Amino acid sequence: MRLAELAERLGREIEGNGDVALAGVASLAEAGLGDLAFVRSPRFADQLAATRAAAVIAAADVETGSLPTLRSPHPGLDFARAARLLEPSPPRVPGVHPSAVLGPGAEVAADVCIGPLCVLGCGARVGAGSVLHANVTLYPGVEVGRDCTLHASCVLREETRLGDRVTVHAGAVLGSEGFGFVANERGRWEATPQRGRVVVEDDVEIGANTVIDRAAFGETRLRRGAKLDAGVIVGHGCDIGEDALVGAQAGLAGSVRLGVGALVMPQAGIVDHVTIGEGAYVGPRSGVVSDVPAGARVLGAPHQALPRQRRIWVALRRLPELLRRVRALERRVGGDEE
Repeated sequence: MRLAELAERLGREIEGNGDVALAGVASLAEAGLGDLAFVRSPRFADQLAATRAAAVIAAADVETGSLPTLRSPHPGLDFARAARLLEPSPPRVPGVHPSAVLGPGAEVAADVCIGPLCVLGCGARVGAGSVLHANVTLYPGVEVGRDCTLHASCVLREETRLGDRVTVHAGAVLGSEGFGFVANERGRWEATPQRGRVVVEDDVEIGANTVIDRAAFGETRLRRGAKLDAGVIVGHGCDIGEDALVGAQAGLAGSVRLGVGALVMPQAGIVDHVTIGEGAYVGPRSGVVSDVPAGARVLGAPHQALPRQRRIWVALRRLPELLRRVRALERRVGGDEE
């Protein structure tokens, strides 16, 4: 594809030679002849000067010299779109592999791809254009919408529902039993029945080895456009808001609510029955123990307002010095009992 054609499809202006041919995408450091790269900030001037890329997508304040350039207010976003145009996904071949097992009443649309060793339980349904890679297991009553992609070894437990254009990466488990136990008269744990289900709305992406528990009653729901990274734990009865983003290894206990566009960074932990408001930010490795208002930014364990937690960290670095000064003062006034 020529740079001029790409610019037209992205709706961006060209600086330099629009006839340069593009064959793929790469980082500034790794790009070779025929590759498109991107740069979002003048901070990367050294890499830009050394790159062998054929062209770049760059923000308006980045000086690119004679290198053919697409100017963009959102270089990362336009680069992602360019990558899909220059390196499209491999064509899929519809059909059901001979080793796949379809239970009684399972329904598969005519143009679905069912890979080796997949198992579809009784009454499971897979919508048009969806792809199930090797060893995917759908329990009875599972419904998968249109144009979904389920990567290798995913497991969808009973009655799980996926909307359209959902991507589930390798090893994820949806609809496992929630972690619910009560102590009996002898002080031993008895499991609380988990009779609910998981519902995933359209355009959701779920990372590798993520686990989403079904609700005890009702639903665990991931709303339209939510994105979960790898290794996330979502407890029973959670409600993940539209376009919410959850980073790797974060853990949400039961009945957590994430508002629209909430951002939970990697390794954060949120206790049960907490609400994270619309557009709120939970920093990495935070421990959230109570509700976070809409738009708030919190950090630390237990969580604090982000500026306060940063001051706490600065103070902690000075703690040894402060202790020495206090002890010296105690000795001067005769208050040191040691």
